[in-house]
Amino acid sequence: MAPSDKNEATIDHQSTVIEGYGTFNHRLHSRVRSYDVDRQGIVHNAIYLYWLEAARIEYFRDIGVPIDRQSFVTKHRFVVARAEIDYLHAAQFDDPYIVFTRVAWVKNSSFGFEHVIRREDGRILAAAKGVLVHLNPASNKPERIPDSYRDLIKEFEGANTDFQD
Repeated sequence: MAPSDKNEATIDHQSTVIEGYGTFNHRLHSRVRSYDVDRQGIVHNAIYLYWLEAARIEYFRDIGVPIDRQSFVTKHRFVVARAEIDYLHAAQFDDPYIVFTRVAWVKNSSFGFEHVIRREDGRILAAAKGVLVHLNPASNKPERIPDSYRDLIKEFEGANTDFQD
């Protein structure tokens, strides 16, 4: 389900097992744009962070977390505390790709995302992990992830997520 030239990205929820990485229920499909590539004609390493952020935002939206400008400031205050990427193959202009996303674990105030970025032809481009922390919007200090978010993740991920209160 590669996006057309008219669509920046498309989302689907087909459960996919990727050997060596596990099961993913969320997929963002897109293609490499001209502004993603560097002078060498390949996707610049920093662009992958943008792709991961887009996939996380769409993941939240898809599981039912309201996403708008104000909610990121006053309600859903999640910040990236750690990002880790293994670059496996270079992507080039116009390559269609998929970002597979899941929440692997949830602790008190943090949770861990796992991603696999794969070309539509099956070649894995990168594997990534990220830790996000839920902050109190007034104090900017970590606070427990609300049960409502936990319930949304449980409903979407099923047994794929380890809840470690």
